[in-house]
Amino acid sequence: MSAAPKYRRQPSGEWLGFPELNIEDIEPEAFKFTKHIAQSMVNNRKGRVYLLMEHDFYQRFLSAVRKRFGNIFASNVEKAALEAVRAWVEEVEAE
Repeated sequence: MSAAPKYRRQPSGEWLGFPELNIEDIEPEAFKFTKHIAQSMVNNRKGRVYLLMEHDFYQRFLSAVRKRFGNIFASNVEKAALEAVRAWVEEVEAE
């Protein structure tokens, strides 16, 4: 009878259930070597807010993003939206 086949080490799986995941929580070395996969797994657990805006207001928003950041790349649109949400949360918490 031949020896049992040797398989690669499987991920521990403990971090799979973490509601909040950090890069440091991911133990398997394979994920650490592929930074983009590990970061994607972390980002998948982050909260999301989707906004529907009327066209006129959306154009005003994009103009404001362009004025502040110089362009309307997705990263800058996200920064602007997050900045506005943070300001609103801080205002509500201060009440």
